[in-house]
Amino acid sequence: MSPALKPVAVPEDDSSLDGTARRPTALVAVEEPGVFSVVAGILAAAGLDAVAVRNLDEAIDAARKAPPALAVVDSTVRQIAGMDMLKRVRHERSMTKLPVILVTGEAGLDVELMVELGIADFVPSPVDPQDLARRVNLILTTAQARRGRRMATARMRADTRRISASIRSTNDPQQMAEVMVHGLGTAFEADHVLLVTFPDERVPELNLSWSRDGTVGAIPALAGHTAGELADRLWERGHALAVEDHRAPAGDEPVQLSPASAAAGLRTSLVTPLGHGDKSFGLLWLAGEGSAREWTSTEISLIQHASGNLAHGLVQGNLITAQRMVLKRQRELDRAKTDFVATVNHELRTPLTSITGYLDLILEDSGADLPDDVAQMLKIVGRNAVRLNQLITDLLTISRHDADENTLEVEEVDLDELLRSVAASLAPAARANSLDLRFEPSPEPLLVDGDRAQLEQVFTNLCSNAVKFTPTGGSVHIRAQQVRPDAAGNSIRVQVSDTGIGIPDADLPNLFRRFFRASNATTAAIPGTGLGLAIVQDIVLQHGGELGIVSTEGKGTTATVLLPASR
Repeated sequence: MSPALKPVAVPEDDSSLDGTARRPTALVAVEEPGVFSVVAGILAAAGLDAVAVRNLDEAIDAARKAPPALAVVDSTVRQIAGMDMLKRVRHERSMTKLPVILVTGEAGLDVELMVELGIADFVPSPVDPQDLARRVNLILTTAQARRGRRMATARMRADTRRISASIRSTNDPQQMAEVMVHGLGTAFEADHVLLVTFPDERVPELNLSWSRDGTVGAIPALAGHTAGELADRLWERGHALAVEDHRAPAGDEPVQLSPASAAAGLRTSLVTPLGHGDKSFGLLWLAGEGSAREWTSTEISLIQHASGNLAHGLVQGNLITAQRMVLKRQRELDRAKTDFVATVNHELRTPLTSITGYLDLILEDSGADLPDDVAQMLKIVGRNAVRLNQLITDLLTISRHDADENTLEVEEVDLDELLRSVAASLAPAARANSLDLRFEPSPEPLLVDGDRAQLEQVFTNLCSNAVKFTPTGGSVHIRAQQVRPDAAGNSIRVQVSDTGIGIPDADLPNLFRRFFRASNATTAAIPGTGLGLAIVQDIVLQHGGELGIVSTEGKGTTATVLLPASR
């Protein structure tokens, strides 16, 4: 004799073996068949199938087969099965939050025990069908509403994560803002969304709005100082401004929004500041038209989380954009510098070629007729012209390396033959300073794949440095050999050792800096530009090799170049 009450829609998330939907179940622990029949009829009217259980084991077994929507337990069964039956049933995952209706004939109930056992409600015995039906429907309706809220919250969380992920996937401020206003408006069922940033060096100025189709109101425009004041106050307080109803008397609003908002057709609003560090730089405003709305703490928290991600993205995106502009400008300056150096190179070489050409003619044709002091001065002019020519060449080489215009013309190079040629070209300078210049040939081929002209520049620079920085009577030793590292292919190692002035320990870390010269070389007034080792290192690295310098002040220096052998 179940009452004619409207059945509650209970989610059917299970199915039988034949694929048809399975009705949700309710556990019924009563001993009297008549009572069970009444309870089963009431549950059937509510859309539930009653499953009879007599003890804890049967309850757990039934729950494992199909998680129940609720349970109806007679107090007598509770007493027979033991006082801890319902306590123990709570340890089963499918029944941790199972609502229980207790059927009891006791005059007084232990409320604390009911709470401890998770009993949602009770009916007196004998059972009044109308009373039981109302309680069953109330519990199911409450559970359904709770599930709906959980599903809505889960959906909002998922939507917020997608919005945040989209913001993190780009550095374009406009795209971030568009994703934000459209995404939040849809996810939180707002009618209007406004995003605005103020003039601030940390972020670009933005002013974007979104409205749902069919809406007629709009978020009112705020004066710049009013919007800034509102954002600053909210940022200082660390929370959003939620207005449930703009038609109600204004509450705790840092800046009065309700009169203007109501006049613009809005009924409810949520405003959250955008900022970074200790200062705000914008605000985000969600609004609704139709009815008042209580903004839940979950909604506010999710919107603030998304706003924080947007603020961080805007600041980072602005920094990256600024860095890209600086990099673009730097590249333009590099190209201008390269063009300038190339022009200067041409303009300097042209007159320098004439100077050295006429100087050679004077020395060759009139050498015997020139006074000794004049001839000596002309030779000094010639040496300085050669130095100037080398400086121009080094500057052009450095400029090409910076502009990535220094391409390699790769061929198979015999390092033994190349080093022999370099040693021969430096022999006159070594003899002039009474130096012992020795080249130690290799018994096996020393072949590498590289640019012959650039490799010759590498070893010419290293060997000429050794000759230049070695005092009279010293020695320079050039040797090369093939080495076979354990973890790599064969390599060629070239070492240039001298007994020169060496390099102070404090100067060693700076050797490859452009225009750097060791302190003892400067003190001794030994000429040089400080570009040689920087160029050598660039070329060696381009060939996939390594360059190392070992030196002791007053004893000498050893430069080691390791290059991959030709395969």
